[in-house]
Amino acid sequence: MATTPRQSGSREQANSAPGTADSARQTATSIGAEVKQAARDRIEDAQGKTSEGLRSFAEAVRHAGNELAEKDQGAAAQLLSQAAGGLEQISNAIGQKRFDDVIGDVRRFGREHPGAFMLGSVLIGVALGRFAQSAAPSSGPVPPSGASAQRDYGPTPGGTNGLE
Repeated sequence: MATTPRQSGSREQANSAPGTADSARQTATSIGAEVKQAARDRIEDAQGKTSEGLRSFAEAVRHAGNELAEKDQGAAAQLLSQAAGGLEQISNAIGQKRFDDVIGDVRRFGREHPGAFMLGSVLIGVALGRFAQSAAPSSGPVPPSGASAQRDYGPTPGGTNGLE
């Protein structure tokens, strides 16, 4: 039985298919490894920046706590001191540990010091909000502070509209 050129061509493709699949698999594995490494590099960079930012923020919170302590505001000063201590711990953990370990540390701190954790969360939210506000481009000219529009709230009980 003679093989036609068509049949022999399909046999060559069948023999070369495993090599092509292996080559594609190796290429995909290589690309996957590169992507993972790039992601790790970015996470490490972000962890370093976050650690530095939290350390600075913790210093500011501690300073505010010290000022409150000088004004005999003991409970608030103590809460700020705990929050600053927690932020410093988180900052150190972020700078020195793997990301999964950092998440575990944050959860543990939240369980052990719920008040300080909540205050720290609020302070971080305020700081992020201020950062976002300062980083956002302005949408147009801002009117001078004395040129705000006067609102009409409708008639007042005395029959006037409040714009006299």
